[in-house]
Amino acid sequence: MEKQNKIPPVLRAKTALTFLTGAGIGTAALIVSAVSKDRTLLVLGGILFLWCLLKGWMLCRSIQTGHYECVTGICNSVSQPPFRRYKKVCLTLADGKETTLLLGLQTKIKPGTWYRFYFQSGSSSRLGNEYLDAALSTNVFLGCEECAAEPDTL
Repeated sequence: MEKQNKIPPVLRAKTALTFLTGAGIGTAALIVSAVSKDRTLLVLGGILFLWCLLKGWMLCRSIQTGHYECVTGICNSVSQPPFRRYKKVCLTLADGKETTLLLGLQTKIKPGTWYRFYFQSGSSSRLGNEYLDAALSTNVFLGCEECAAEPDTL
């Protein structure tokens, strides 16, 4: 696991999307509450707006200080256990070691392709139960990007 000096575009996009989500929620709550004169909606929208701003600021801060880990490897296989909300991705890292990642279903991964995965550092949740590990690691996975070639040639 290695750290990157510059901020990757995937992490920059995740931070921007978090801020834009907060702005969209705040704007929609303001408009709807002005039309319907509903203060409860305005308060709930304001809470979500502030939460998204706080989450985006914390994410931006941790990315700028380098508190994330990067795992680069080639995808060997992708499987989805029945009745689970995650995928098991088997990777072979650049040094030849094999590892298994548990990722959400929305992540698009193809076998035989090099990927770079970004995770928050210092927040490993290894309980031994795959389902609990996947449930508790929801906020740990920051994003992934496809690499053009083997990391040695980058």
